[in-house]
Amino acid sequence: MTTPKPFEFEKALSELEEITTWFESSDVDLDAGLVKFERGMELASQLKNHLASVENRVEKIRERFSATKPAEAAGIAGDIEPEVTQTPTPQDQTDLFGA
Repeated sequence: MTTPKPFEFEKALSELEEITTWFESSDVDLDAGLVKFERGMELASQLKNHLASVENRVEKIRERFSATKPAEAAGIAGDIEPEVTQTPTPQDQTDLFGA
């Protein structure tokens, strides 16, 4: 049984950029353009999904580290009061990765 190959973000982005450059050239064949357009849409979808996945992972990591209760932090720090920090609201995180 073969394990699936991990998504190569940079490779997919590079291929999408090559397709975009091809369309910007003056010699665009209609049939070839249709094939390249379809591939470009596939790549764009894969890139968007990968970015959404990464954004979800980042959010889970943030939640995990912001879930530390002040009582737990106080136990670690002794008698020192834990520093209170503000966590960003969802509005502050919009467009985190240009989505």
